[in-house]
Amino acid sequence: MAFTLDSSSDTGRLRVLIYDIDSTSYIFEDAEIEGILEINSDDLWASAADLCRSLAAKYAAEAQIIGLGKEDIYLDKKIKSKYYLQMAAQYSARSGLEVTEYIDSYNIGRDSMGNDETEYIGDI
Repeated sequence: MAFTLDSSSDTGRLRVLIYDIDSTSYIFEDAEIEGILEINSDDLWASAADLCRSLAAKYAAEAQIIGLGKEDIYLDKKIKSKYYLQMAAQYSARSGLEVTEYIDSYNIGRDSMGNDETEYIGDI
């Protein structure tokens, strides 16, 4: 497990761009970041966009709305995914890449009786 936050290296710069800067609970290993850099021919912005899309996919899988009582108080965890997709779009634009977004989250849910209330792609 390797974590480097050296602002003079591309790995460190990418960590700052995607806000993966906590050495006690980092998301990507240095080797993973270096691999993305290699795939993108050392293009920092394209690599940052790819890492943000990866984080968006991770958080989309965890997306849920947690409600207490009659949903007077709730926590929407879908925002993280949207935030990283917005960052990816900005970084892609700086790189000159054009990326089309197809899905940013999905919602799996059950009501209090256990009935499926999942929102499926294509549902109106």
